[in-house]
Amino acid sequence: MSARVREAIATFDGDVHAARQEIGALVGRVADEAVVPVLLGRLFQIDQHLRRFSDQPHEQGFDAGEGRLFEQLLQERWRDVDGFCTSALKQILAAHGWPTIARFGRAPDNHAWIVAQHADHDRVFQREVLALLGPLTAQGQTDPAHYAYLFDRVAVGEGRPQRYGTQGRCLEPGRWAPREIEDPDGVDARRTAVGLGPLAEYIDTMKGFCR
Repeated sequence: MSARVREAIATFDGDVHAARQEIGALVGRVADEAVVPVLLGRLFQIDQHLRRFSDQPHEQGFDAGEGRLFEQLLQERWRDVDGFCTSALKQILAAHGWPTIARFGRAPDNHAWIVAQHADHDRVFQREVLALLGPLTAQGQTDPAHYAYLFDRVAVGEGRPQRYGTQGRCLEPGRWAPREIEDPDGVDARRTAVGLGPLAEYIDTMKGFCR
């Protein structure tokens, strides 16, 4: 194995191990309402660390072989980290329900949504969260964009057209396109209703992630 790849993966494993130890201790105290924002913050951090770490081949200038090896090893860990975060979120929801804006503030609401959004390995759970977010959106107790993104994520994952155009893929460097959208002529109106900007602007932003 390439020494650079081995070092990068070892760093990631060490980071994840330390985070899981801390999160496990917090989960053990999940009945305490004061623990919820802290725990959700740590789940958000490990979720984002995983996704930022996927850019290591670009940042370190890995060659093609190193890049493929790194991606294989990271993917083996990806599902495990997302599963761990999902399990912790389920325990939060079982103890307290959704962390609403009124009860916990906007950051915990956002952090919980991020974990649910990335729980692609558990579509049943994502659908359960979507059912929670619908009424809470109407009540102003969650960011309406959360419902939109998760609706699209579930729809695309189940092979159905999305509504808001949030889910897409890179077609080539510098070119991103949304997956199939129901009633595409009405997409910008639906996006406006949940606080999202025009689809054309979103596409322009997302293309920057296509390298």
